[in-house]
Amino acid sequence: MPRHAGRRARDVPGCHLRRGARPPGADTLPAPGRDRMSLLVAGWVAMDEIETPFAKVTESLGGSATCAALAGSLFTDVRLLAAVGEDFPAGERAKLVRPNIDLAGLVTSGPKTSRWGGRYHYDMNTRDTLYTELGVNLDWTPALPDGWEHSTTAFLAAGDPLLQRAIIRSLAAPRATMVDTIKFFIDGALDDLKETMRHADFVALNESEAREVARTPSIARAGRELINGGARGVLIKLGEYGAALISDEDYFVAPGYPLDEVIDPTGAGDAFAGGFMGHLDTVPVINAAEVRRGVVYGSAVASFCVEGFGPNRLLTLTRDEVDARYREFRRLTYFEAAD
Repeated sequence: MPRHAGRRARDVPGCHLRRGARPPGADTLPAPGRDRMSLLVAGWVAMDEIETPFAKVTESLGGSATCAALAGSLFTDVRLLAAVGEDFPAGERAKLVRPNIDLAGLVTSGPKTSRWGGRYHYDMNTRDTLYTELGVNLDWTPALPDGWEHSTTAFLAAGDPLLQRAIIRSLAAPRATMVDTIKFFIDGALDDLKETMRHADFVALNESEAREVARTPSIARAGRELINGGARGVLIKLGEYGAALISDEDYFVAPGYPLDEVIDPTGAGDAFAGGFMGHLDTVPVINAAEVRRGVVYGSAVASFCVEGFGPNRLLTLTRDEVDARYREFRRLTYFEAAD
């Protein structure tokens, strides 16, 4: 399914992705060696305000790259590419320090960290965005530290499609790449987004985003339309109902894990992506069977993420817990066909 041929680094018009130098303000953990597997995660590290019908948190660590990186680190080495402001609390940065998360790409790029506020309803699949403050991400240009062009897989969390494409093209020979997006870019940069999707192996969307991009109410048809448009595999996130994988080779649906209580679903989609790509980064051959397993691993990690606010549950999650829940998914979905 994914392409294995190398890609040349080329600039996308209007983008100037630099590589080779360690960015000013970067943390200086040792980078994984070039001969080791590594997942590049690019996106936002932010501070969130989240309100549900049952509780509220403010100044909480958040951001798409945060949850994806923590989830991916349960499987493989992770390289985090993101920007924060001078106001980013040292205690929150410390939460990201892990033996296998390289923070060389986490830079301080301006005074203000990005912030987001959201309010959930009793139906936790729906929420209202209260505010989005771009902060440093308003004009941040990513810079790949030396050697990061050899990352073996990459997840480009929701962001400017031109920057996502530039990062993909800067990678030497990734085994698999995935891009995510949000309604903001679907409404404001759809043509650029569709072109970026053509350069990725996988595209991740929630069901409303998939319908909007493909201009159809049918999830199955939306997936096929995106495949026809150039995407190689489409992962449609269905919230508490699970996730669907659509490709030329396969149609696969993983259910949501039955939880008695959901605390906060904000980071679930990015945790899913981190688990999915983290698994793919570790397997010798990326084929349809491993992609299916990746969907279940991603769903397992996401089901833990919603057990706490923001990334809090991911901070304590272990691989043994993930593997146990993976086996639970297998038990829940197993059946024997009648003769």
